[in-house]
Amino acid sequence: MIKKFLSGVLAAAMVVSVAAVNPATADAAKAPKATYTFNMDKANKNVVAVARKGDTNNFTTGKTDTGTMPEAANAKKVKLKYQKGKKGKALYLDRSSSYGAELKGVKLGSKSWTVSFWVKPESSLSDYMALFFTGNKITDVKNTKWLSITKRTDIGTDGSPLIWSHALTNGAKEEFPWYCYQDENGTWVQKEAVETGKWTHITLVVDANDTCEYGEKGDEGYVKGAHGWTYVNGKLYGNGTIANGTMSNSNRFFLGINAWDTPFKGWFDEVNLWNKALTDKQVAALYKTYK
Repeated sequence: MIKKFLSGVLAAAMVVSVAAVNPATADAAKAPKATYTFNMDKANKNVVAVARKGDTNNFTTGKTDTGTMPEAANAKKVKLKYQKGKKGKALYLDRSSSYGAELKGVKLGSKSWTVSFWVKPESSLSDYMALFFTGNKITDVKNTKWLSITKRTDIGTDGSPLIWSHALTNGAKEEFPWYCYQDENGTWVQKEAVETGKWTHITLVVDANDTCEYGEKGDEGYVKGAHGWTYVNGKLYGNGTIANGTMSNSNRFFLGINAWDTPFKGWFDEVNLWNKALTDKQVAALYKTYK
């Protein structure tokens, strides 16, 4: 993946500690019906195996700038597998042939949205490995827009799940905000919440009605974008800035793969997406339905 970012110490300092309560207005304690549901109990025509053409022997593209888009045509010999999951069956990705899965037919608009899923790694996560990846113009080196739920261990206040987003417009204006875990005092602390062999419930809420700043206005790397809220097992894990333009009706949605890095190996279950921002209570209720 493109790794154009400031030094570890400076990048960590740029992340602005923000409010610890999701300000979305709805009070409902019951999780609303998802706009799109992929329960992974059996094969689904909208869950498609995808792979990247020309990957190296270590399952990466070797193209740090453009990357290579995962496509169904490059995964013709791959048959998605479904094994015992958190609830019923789960999608199992074994990484052979550098493949992942694409969620087809998803259109969430360009404003607030939410994604939620259960994940269980079979092997350790590596840096930049995508659990969930979405974007538009992903391999366009001048206009790329994407968001990844991933892992990083190169900054000092990092870990997993880490939210990393990127927006580059006309090759000039670039946004590269990220955020991970915050303790009860709002301090950024390194933490790994996604553990090998264990099921973890991850929810990302992107609230376009609540802006958030990354860095100091006027400084290099400053971003003012939508507010992202990450939850692990129903509890708030971290919150921060999302790059602008990373969601649109032309987005593509992937599990376990992006256009650059080593694909994920393990299981996904109960993947849900909404075209709105869920509240704290709704996320907690969603987790309890599967606990």
